[in-house]
Amino acid sequence: MTEQALLEARASALEDELKRVNRNSASHYKHLIVLYEQVDAAEISVKQKNPIKKSLRQIIDHTRLEERTGLLLSLMDYDFLKKLEAIHPNLNQREYKICLFVKLGYDTRSIARMMGISTRGLESVRYRLHRKLGRGKHQALKNYLSMIQMDASQGEMLQTGFGYAM
Repeated sequence: MTEQALLEARASALEDELKRVNRNSASHYKHLIVLYEQVDAAEISVKQKNPIKKSLRQIIDHTRLEERTGLLLSLMDYDFLKKLEAIHPNLNQREYKICLFVKLGYDTRSIARMMGISTRGLESVRYRLHRKLGRGKHQALKNYLSMIQMDASQGEMLQTGFGYAM
């Protein structure tokens, strides 16, 4: 078998796996919505109901974001993407995904391979990202995204009680 045929077979297998995972995610998401509605309709006190509903909303948002990016996200990645989305709502899903990979420290060639585009294509996307994010010519994208991550992490620590408010 040629190298091209091997790559095509591997890509096909990965595509099939992604379809299977997406079907499971969609089913999981629907079950969460049903559970949320059941909790909302349950005859329990509002004091008991609200924390459960809040947790379910967070899980639903997390699941929705995972579906949109096609990635399994850690809580830190989820917080980072939510913060990035709040600051820069003009980005598309591919750009959010690339920002996450840049923040995680992947190099341009690796990101290009994961995204299925050429290295030069990714360099063009990163150039446009610089402009969309309002970064200057010599301001590193990774440093900016790390700052957003730090802000998101501090917010998470404050929510969970592991940080101190100043």
